[in-house]
Amino acid sequence: MTNASAHSSQPDRRPDQVWTLGGPVDATSMRNAMGAFPSGVTVLTTRLGDRSVGMTISSFASVSLDPPLLLQCVARSAGSLPAFRIGSSVAVNVLANDQASLARRFASKVDDRFEGVAFDTDDCGCPVLVGAAASVSGFIDRIYDAGDHVILLIRACAVRRAGGLPLLYYSGRMHDWAATVHPVAS
Repeated sequence: MTNASAHSSQPDRRPDQVWTLGGPVDATSMRNAMGAFPSGVTVLTTRLGDRSVGMTISSFASVSLDPPLLLQCVARSAGSLPAFRIGSSVAVNVLANDQASLARRFASKVDDRFEGVAFDTDDCGCPVLVGAAASVSGFIDRIYDAGDHVILLIRACAVRRAGGLPLLYYSGRMHDWAATVHPVAS
């Protein structure tokens, strides 16, 4: 059997598809697999004209310490996405374990997500949520296309660590770290 005949029974595979033994990965399978990876919960904020804009995002990572870079992945379908452009000042608020209601509020479709929410402003005027476990202020350096999402590469200009435990997102639900996570002995 030649190499050509060995591959002839395989389906045509496009380079932009992820394949498993059984075929292409569907969105539900991908979401279920990624649910096994716990993450923090953030609220990304900015100013657009005279109004504050924010949205809940759990896809967040530190990219580089020098220069200080982080990323946030935002669904293309997010109604707030147009407010986040290259050069926009932003604040990434890492929610504390007692801020699940804020996460739900900033994930909702309410008109004014900031109504009744306590926040300060950073040096660029972006909302920094009171009680957040940490916040990083900066600006959007680059935006990359990534399937049904975009990746915002953010250059950090200021950081604040308030202490306390962060809110945890795992298997499609928010969890209180204090109640569910215990340090592993070293």
